[in-house]
Amino acid sequence: MSILNLIVKGGFLMYVLTVISVISIGIIIEKYRQFRKVRLANSKLQLSLKSQDKLENIRALINMHKSECLMGLMLDKLFNSESDDLDLINQSMEATANLELHRLEKGLGWLSTFAAIAPLIGFLGTVIGMVNVFMKIQAASQSGVDISMLAGGIWVALLTTVGGLIVGIATIIFYNDLVQKLENIVKDMQENAVEYIIKYKNLIQSKL
Repeated sequence: MSILNLIVKGGFLMYVLTVISVISIGIIIEKYRQFRKVRLANSKLQLSLKSQDKLENIRALINMHKSECLMGLMLDKLFNSESDDLDLINQSMEATANLELHRLEKGLGWLSTFAAIAPLIGFLGTVIGMVNVFMKIQAASQSGVDISMLAGGIWVALLTTVGGLIVGIATIIFYNDLVQKLENIVKDMQENAVEYIIKYKNLIQSKL
């Protein structure tokens, strides 16, 4: 029996689970693509800045990459700031980083929700299916219960539980992996922020 036939036999809630799985796959693919783009852009900027020891060159590179690079947006608040107050600059960097990271988080909340509700939808489908089975048993009790009808009704009812668990387990696995990748991006940015603040201080002092 094909997957399509199983979905059809599972009833309306199997269609709901199918829609949830399709949306989840779309979010997962988009998040992996987005996170990869951010990591590559950040790495490219870091590599370009690594060999620079002049403030003007650093500013030029940041201006060149800040429109496409999360790290560039953050460092722009440091190297192109009109203020000399490092505490104020640091707050501005954190605010910029938090805003961009919040944008990266979009969609992850839906994955978490889908991972939680998919098994519940599956259990609901099974309960509804079992209710229908017992209603049929009650209706057929006077003429005798057909065991094949009972068995067929039960396995059909259990289809939504299987579908819900599959969708929920797969979604939570990818959700946790994406959260870990986002945390790695945050950690990398925090480490680089400290490094470039020190470098900025040294460059400013050398010009005095």
